Amino acid sequence: MTRLLDWLPRGNTLDEASFRRRHLLLQWILAAHIPVLFLFGWLLDNPLPLVLGLGIGPIVVLLVVGHFLTQRRAASSCISAGLVWCSITLVAVTHGTIESHFHFFIIIGFIALYQDWVPFLWNVLLTGVSHGVGTLFYPTLIFNHPAAQRDPWLWGGIHAGAVLFACVGMVIFWRITEDEQHEKEELGRELVRADAEIGRKQFTSDMLVNLARRNQSMLYRQLDIINQLEEKEQDPDALAELFKLDHLATRVRRNAESLLVLSGEQPPRVWSAPVSMRDVVRAAIAETEDLERVEFSVDDRIAVAGHSVADLTHLLAELTENAVRFSPPDTSVTIRSRPQRAEVGGQVLTIEDWGVGMPDDELSQANELLIRPREVDLSVSQRLGFHVVARLAARHGIEVSLSTTPGSGLTAVVILPAALFVADPQAGPHAGIGSGPEQTRRATAVHEQLPAEHARSAQSVATAERSPLPGLAAATAPAWTPPTPAARREASAPTAPTAPTAPAAPAAPAV
Repeated sequence: MTRLLDWLPRGNTLDEASFRRRHLLLQWILAAHIPVLFLFGWLLDNPLPLVLGLGIGPIVVLLVVGHFLTQRRAASSCISAGLVWCSITLVAVTHGTIESHFHFFIIIGFIALYQDWVPFLWNVLLTGVSHGVGTLFYPTLIFNHPAAQRDPWLWGGIHAGAVLFACVGMVIFWRITEDEQHEKEELGRELVRADAEIGRKQFTSDMLVNLARRNQSMLYRQLDIINQLEEKEQDPDALAELFKLDHLATRVRRNAESLLVLSGEQPPRVWSAPVSMRDVVRAAIAETEDLERVEFSVDDRIAVAGHSVADLTHLLAELTENAVRFSPPDTSVTIRSRPQRAEVGGQVLTIEDWGVGMPDDELSQANELLIRPREVDLSVSQRLGFHVVARLAARHGIEVSLSTTPGSGLTAVVILPAALFVADPQAGPHAGIGSGPEQTRRATAVHEQLPAEHARSAQSVATAERSPLPGLAAATAPAWTPPTPAARREASAPTAPTAPTAPAAPAAPAV
């Protein structure tokens, strides 16, 4: 029984204003019955005192009481009972004609406006009781055929059952309507929450962009000051300290650019000409901590398209720093490249460390994140680097995955599509990335493992080769030499030059 009562509609979906409008309408409908019933009773030669006392009198009382009651169910029950009494009075003044019984079904549609089952209950009960009791007192009052007059309770039950089934159909309709209304209301609340969440995320995104832009502006000013100090400084020890500041500023700048990535902004540094893959790797290493622990072996004949250089450098820097940070200080991190056999023109980069690794469940979650970037919230604040990598990879169709290094540690596999590389091998790589003065002066810090096919000629060019990165010497160079002021000014520009040229290789300083 409790479950049935819980299932029945209660009219709770109507707000107060809607209920009052419907309640007032039914009051007017009930009041309109009074003169009509009086006219029917007078024209059909019914005793007027009987019509007024037993017919219209209860209707007036129910109308007044229903008008002044404030409780919904009590007020709707009074008006509904008044409408049912109008049906009983109409049947009585017409001496039980079958057509007058239709009024019991007509009022169902009006009672339905309350969207509550209690008013319907009044309709069913009053219909059955009035038919039985009225026929007992006056056989021709309710029914005009002998069968019903001989057994009024049976026929009263039949009429009440018919009204009941009509009301049940209406209740089912109400219930379905209420469920749909609840779903729409819940959807509306979800839309409001979603709109608020979108607004909050947009505010957060705008705030991140604003902070990143401010940091970038201050960083470029700081780098200009460091450049000026380096140009004036002659003491090698002081220059070394300035280079440490340079390196730290580079990492801070990458963090600022990570905020832009998380907020969906495009990279602030864009190159129009292709850049050597080796230079991209070297630039990524130069943006990481403990860069002297990183070794790499990358084919220098591959050129990355200019529009992808900044994002690829950032992606590799995040993975490389992650490898360096979570591996012992006496171990090295190795970066290697090889052709992607599954796609002509593609490349595969691996970043291998011998660190602490990750548990299997966390490794699975990290790979899922790298495949499907998610929204950033407080619960994932410890893995912001993976979020940055995932978004950068999705931007260029790069596949990034993590696996366990045999023995210990992790290996990051970066699959680069052919679209990231220049199609024409004759259009050689850009002379250098030129991403800032902090990319310079890493003479002995980055260790390059030359490919086997280049090992024979490596020694002959080791002392003369200069990296296309401004000021970043080749791996085999014995020492660094500060770049020329022009090269440094070119490197410190906030945006990349469109057609830079390789700086001249300075002679190695005397030992």
